[in-house]
Amino acid sequence: MNEFYKLYLPKSKREVRIEISIPKYRNHISFDTLYFLDGQNAFSDTRATFGRSIRATKHLNFAAKEMGKRIIGVAIHNSGTDMGRINEYSPFKINFFTDKWRNNDVTECFNFCDDLVNTIVPFIESKYDVRPNPENRYIYGSSLAAVTAIYTAFKYHNSFNYVGAFSTASFLFEEAFYKFLTKNINHDKKVFLYCGKEETSDQMTLNSIYEDSTFKLYNFFKENNIKTRVVISTSGEHNEETWDKNFLDFINFIYYDDVIFKK
Repeated sequence: MNEFYKLYLPKSKREVRIEISIPKYRNHISFDTLYFLDGQNAFSDTRATFGRSIRATKHLNFAAKEMGKRIIGVAIHNSGTDMGRINEYSPFKINFFTDKWRNNDVTECFNFCDDLVNTIVPFIESKYDVRPNPENRYIYGSSLAAVTAIYTAFKYHNSFNYVGAFSTASFLFEEAFYKFLTKNINHDKKVFLYCGKEETSDQMTLNSIYEDSTFKLYNFFKENNIKTRVVISTSGEHNEETWDKNFLDFINFIYYDDVIFKK
Protein backbone atom coordinates (compact mmCIF):
# COMPACT_ATOMS: atom_id res chain seq x y z
CA MET A 1 0.00 0.00 0.00
CA ASN A 2 1.32 3.44 -0.95
CA GLU A 3 0.33 6.75 0.58
CA PHE A 4 1.21 10.27 -0.60
CA TYR A 5 1.82 13.56 1.19
CA LYS A 6 2.89 17.07 0.32
CA LEU A 7 4.97 18.65 3.04
CA TYR A 8 6.27 22.21 3.32
CA LEU A 9 10.00 22.45 4.06
CA PRO A 10 10.71 25.59 6.12
CA LYS A 11 14.44 25.84 5.40
CA SER A 12 14.09 25.11 1.69
CA LYS A 13 10.95 27.24 1.49
CA ARG A 14 9.18 24.87 -0.86
CA GLU A 15 6.78 21.95 -0.87
CA VAL A 16 8.03 18.38 -1.31
CA ARG A 17 6.16 15.28 -2.44
CA ILE A 18 6.61 12.20 -0.26
CA GLU A 19 5.51 8.68 -1.13
CA ILE A 20 5.19 5.99 1.56
CA SER A 21 5.33 2.25 0.90
CA ILE A 22 3.96 0.09 3.71
CA PRO A 23 4.57 -3.69 3.56
CA LYS A 24 1.56 -5.95 3.28
CA TYR A 25 2.70 -8.06 6.22
CA ARG A 26 2.15 -5.59 9.05
CA ASN A 27 1.06 -7.63 12.09
CA HIS A 28 0.59 -4.47 14.19
CA ILE A 29 4.27 -4.02 15.03
CA SER A 30 6.72 -1.15 14.93
CA PHE A 31 8.60 -0.58 11.69
CA ASP A 32 12.09 0.42 10.72
CA THR A 33 12.29 3.22 8.13
CA LEU A 34 14.23 3.45 4.88
CA TYR A 35 14.40 6.90 3.30
CA PHE A 36 14.92 7.15 -0.47
CA LEU A 37 16.42 10.21 -2.12
CA ASP A 38 15.33 10.74 -5.75
CA GLY A 39 12.14 9.23 -4.39
CA GLN A 40 10.22 9.42 -7.66
CA ASN A 41 12.51 6.59 -8.82
CA ALA A 42 11.87 4.36 -5.79
CA PHE A 43 8.59 2.52 -6.28
CA SER A 44 6.83 3.06 -9.60
CA ASP A 45 8.12 2.96 -13.18
CA THR A 46 5.36 5.35 -14.25
CA ARG A 47 6.62 8.06 -11.88
CA ALA A 48 10.33 7.43 -12.50
CA THR A 49 12.34 10.09 -14.31
CA PHE A 50 13.60 7.73 -17.02
CA GLY A 51 10.69 5.26 -16.98
CA ARG A 52 12.34 2.73 -14.66
CA SER A 53 12.32 2.70 -10.85
CA ILE A 54 14.34 0.47 -8.53
CA ARG A 55 11.01 -1.24 -7.71
CA ALA A 56 11.76 -1.06 -4.02
CA THR A 57 8.28 -2.13 -2.91
CA LYS A 58 8.97 -5.73 -3.91
CA HIS A 59 12.17 -5.67 -1.83
CA LEU A 60 10.38 -4.26 1.21
CA ASN A 61 7.64 -6.88 0.87
CA PHE A 62 10.26 -9.60 0.52
CA ALA A 63 12.01 -8.35 3.67
CA ALA A 64 8.68 -8.50 5.52
CA LYS A 65 7.48 -11.88 4.27
CA GLU A 66 10.70 -13.87 3.91
CA MET A 67 13.07 -12.19 6.35
CA GLY A 68 10.66 -11.04 9.06
CA LYS A 69 11.95 -7.45 8.80
CA ARG A 70 9.29 -4.76 8.60
CA ILE A 71 10.43 -1.59 6.85
CA ILE A 72 8.43 1.44 5.79
CA GLY A 73 9.82 3.04 2.64
CA VAL A 74 9.82 6.85 2.59
CA ALA A 75 10.47 8.18 -0.92
CA ILE A 76 11.28 11.90 -1.08
CA HIS A 77 10.84 13.21 -4.61
CA ASN A 78 13.57 15.56 -5.80
CA SER A 79 13.01 19.14 -6.93
CA GLY A 80 12.20 18.03 -10.46
CA THR A 81 14.69 19.98 -12.58
CA ASP A 82 18.27 19.17 -13.56
CA MET A 83 19.95 22.11 -11.85
CA GLY A 84 17.44 22.01 -8.99
CA ARG A 85 18.47 18.42 -8.25
CA ILE A 86 22.15 19.27 -8.53
CA ASN A 87 21.76 22.06 -5.98
CA GLU A 88 19.57 19.95 -3.71
CA TYR A 89 22.04 17.05 -3.60
CA SER A 90 25.45 18.80 -3.74
CA PRO A 91 26.81 19.74 -0.29
CA PHE A 92 30.13 20.93 -1.80
CA LYS A 93 31.11 23.16 -4.72
CA ILE A 94 31.52 21.06 -7.85
CA ASN A 95 34.99 21.34 -9.40
CA PHE A 96 34.59 18.64 -12.03
CA PHE A 97 32.44 18.56 -15.14
CA THR A 98 30.71 21.46 -16.92
CA ASP A 99 30.67 25.18 -16.08
CA LYS A 100 26.93 24.93 -15.44
CA TRP A 101 27.45 22.36 -12.71
CA ARG A 102 30.29 24.39 -11.20
CA ASN A 103 27.78 27.11 -10.35
CA ASN A 104 25.89 24.90 -7.91
CA ASP A 105 24.42 26.51 -4.79
CA VAL A 106 25.46 24.47 -1.73
CA THR A 107 23.07 26.36 0.56
CA GLU A 108 20.15 24.60 -1.13
CA CYS A 109 21.63 21.24 -0.16
CA PHE A 110 22.33 22.41 3.39
CA ASN A 111 18.70 23.54 3.70
CA PHE A 112 17.34 20.30 2.25
CA CYS A 113 19.42 18.11 4.58
CA ASP A 114 18.25 20.15 7.57
CA ASP A 115 14.64 19.80 6.41
CA LEU A 116 15.09 16.07 5.90
CA VAL A 117 16.34 15.50 9.43
CA ASN A 118 14.29 18.08 11.30
CA THR A 119 11.03 18.23 9.34
CA ILE A 120 10.51 15.10 7.21
CA VAL A 121 11.74 12.52 9.73
CA PRO A 122 9.67 13.95 12.63
CA PHE A 123 6.62 14.10 10.34
CA ILE A 124 6.97 10.41 9.42
CA GLU A 125 7.57 9.39 13.01
CA SER A 126 4.44 11.26 14.12
CA LYS A 127 2.29 9.54 11.47
CA TYR A 128 3.50 5.93 11.67
CA ASP A 129 4.43 3.41 14.33
CA VAL A 130 8.17 3.35 13.71
CA ARG A 131 11.26 2.94 15.85
CA PRO A 132 12.44 6.54 16.38
CA ASN A 133 16.18 6.05 16.69
CA PRO A 134 19.10 6.23 14.23
CA GLU A 135 19.87 2.52 14.47
CA ASN A 136 16.48 1.78 12.89
CA ARG A 137 16.61 4.55 10.28
CA TYR A 138 18.28 3.90 6.94
CA ILE A 139 18.94 6.15 3.95
CA TYR A 140 19.51 5.30 0.29
CA GLY A 141 20.85 7.40 -2.55
CA SER A 142 22.33 6.78 -5.97
CA SER A 143 24.90 8.77 -7.95
CA LEU A 144 24.87 12.39 -6.71
CA ALA A 145 22.20 11.52 -4.12
CA ALA A 146 24.54 8.85 -2.71
CA VAL A 147 26.84 11.69 -1.67
CA THR A 148 23.89 13.45 -0.02
CA ALA A 149 22.94 10.28 1.85
CA ILE A 150 26.47 9.89 3.24
CA TYR A 151 26.73 13.59 4.03
CA THR A 152 23.42 13.68 5.92
CA ALA A 153 24.21 10.59 7.99
CA PHE A 154 27.61 11.89 9.06
CA LYS A 155 26.62 15.55 9.45
CA TYR A 156 23.65 14.74 11.69
CA HIS A 157 24.87 12.09 14.11
CA ASN A 158 21.40 11.19 15.36
CA SER A 159 19.85 10.83 11.91
CA PHE A 160 20.62 7.59 10.02
CA ASN A 161 23.07 4.89 11.08
CA TYR A 162 22.84 2.82 7.88
CA VAL A 163 23.62 4.27 4.46
CA GLY A 164 23.14 2.65 1.06
CA ALA A 165 25.35 4.59 -1.36
CA PHE A 166 25.00 3.29 -4.91
CA SER A 167 27.36 4.56 -7.63
CA THR A 168 28.61 7.44 -5.48
CA ALA A 169 29.61 10.51 -7.51
CA SER A 170 32.16 11.77 -4.98
CA PHE A 171 34.66 12.62 -7.75
CA LEU A 172 32.66 15.81 -8.38
CA PHE A 173 34.16 17.43 -5.25
CA GLU A 174 36.56 14.82 -3.92
CA GLU A 175 38.86 17.01 -1.80
CA ALA A 176 36.03 18.77 0.05
CA PHE A 177 34.15 15.50 0.51
CA TYR A 178 37.04 13.72 2.24
CA LYS A 179 37.86 16.78 4.30
CA PHE A 180 34.29 16.72 5.58
CA LEU A 181 34.35 12.99 6.33
CA THR A 182 37.66 13.26 8.18
CA LYS A 183 36.18 15.91 10.46
CA ASN A 184 32.95 13.99 11.03
CA ILE A 185 34.02 10.39 11.68
CA ASN A 186 31.30 8.54 13.55
CA HIS A 187 31.74 4.86 14.35
CA ASP A 188 28.01 4.28 14.73
CA LYS A 189 27.62 4.61 10.96
CA LYS A 190 27.53 1.58 8.65
CA VAL A 191 27.94 2.14 4.92
CA PHE A 192 27.03 -0.14 2.02
CA LEU A 193 28.70 0.80 -1.27
CA TYR A 194 27.80 -0.45 -4.72
CA CYS A 195 29.07 0.30 -8.22
CA GLY A 196 29.16 -1.32 -11.65
CA LYS A 197 32.13 -1.71 -13.94
CA GLU A 198 30.16 -0.47 -16.97
CA GLU A 199 29.01 2.81 -15.47
CA THR A 200 28.96 6.11 -17.31
CA SER A 201 26.69 9.07 -16.64
CA ASP A 202 25.74 11.97 -18.93
CA GLN A 203 29.03 13.21 -20.43
CA MET A 204 31.20 11.35 -17.90
CA THR A 205 32.64 8.52 -19.97
CA LEU A 206 35.96 8.18 -18.19
CA ASN A 207 36.76 4.52 -17.69
CA SER A 208 36.29 3.19 -14.13
CA ILE A 209 35.54 6.62 -12.61
CA TYR A 210 32.75 5.23 -10.40
CA GLU A 211 34.66 2.10 -9.52
CA ASP A 212 37.78 4.07 -8.55
CA SER A 213 35.73 6.49 -6.45
CA THR A 214 33.88 3.65 -4.74
CA PHE A 215 37.03 1.77 -3.79
CA LYS A 216 38.66 4.96 -2.52
CA LEU A 217 35.64 5.55 -0.30
CA TYR A 218 35.61 1.92 0.84
CA ASN A 219 39.30 2.11 1.80
CA PHE A 220 38.72 5.38 3.66
CA PHE A 221 35.94 3.88 5.76
CA LYS A 222 37.94 0.72 6.49
CA GLU A 223 40.99 2.73 7.54
CA ASN A 224 38.79 4.77 9.89
CA ASN A 225 37.05 1.73 11.40
CA ILE A 226 33.67 2.45 9.86
CA LYS A 227 31.72 -0.73 9.18
CA THR A 228 31.40 -0.99 5.42
CA ARG A 229 30.99 -3.36 2.51
CA VAL A 230 31.50 -2.86 -1.22
CA VAL A 231 29.72 -4.81 -3.94
CA ILE A 232 30.94 -4.55 -7.53
CA SER A 233 28.90 -5.77 -10.48
CA THR A 234 30.97 -6.68 -13.53
CA SER A 235 28.14 -5.77 -15.91
CA GLY A 236 26.50 -3.03 -13.84
CA GLU A 237 25.47 0.19 -15.61
CA HIS A 238 24.46 3.58 -14.20
CA ASN A 239 20.69 3.15 -13.99
CA GLU A 240 17.79 2.10 -11.81
CA GLU A 241 17.52 -1.35 -13.38
CA THR A 242 21.02 -2.19 -12.16
CA TRP A 243 20.45 -0.69 -8.72
CA ASP A 244 17.23 -2.71 -8.43
CA LYS A 245 19.20 -5.92 -9.00
CA ASN A 246 21.58 -5.11 -6.15
CA PHE A 247 19.20 -3.55 -3.64
CA LEU A 248 18.64 -6.68 -1.55
CA ASP A 249 22.38 -6.78 -0.85
CA PHE A 250 21.92 -3.49 1.02
CA ILE A 251 19.04 -4.87 3.10
CA ASN A 252 21.06 -7.99 3.89
CA PHE A 253 23.96 -5.80 4.99
CA ILE A 254 21.67 -4.00 7.44
CA TYR A 255 20.25 -7.10 9.08
CA TYR A 256 22.68 -9.94 8.53
CA ASP A 257 26.00 -8.45 7.44
CA ASP A 258 26.07 -11.11 4.79
CA VAL A 259 25.02 -11.44 1.16
CA ILE A 260 22.57 -14.32 1.07
CA PHE A 261 20.91 -13.65 -2.31
CA LYS A 262 23.23 -13.47 -5.29
CA LYS A 263 22.55 -12.24 -8.80
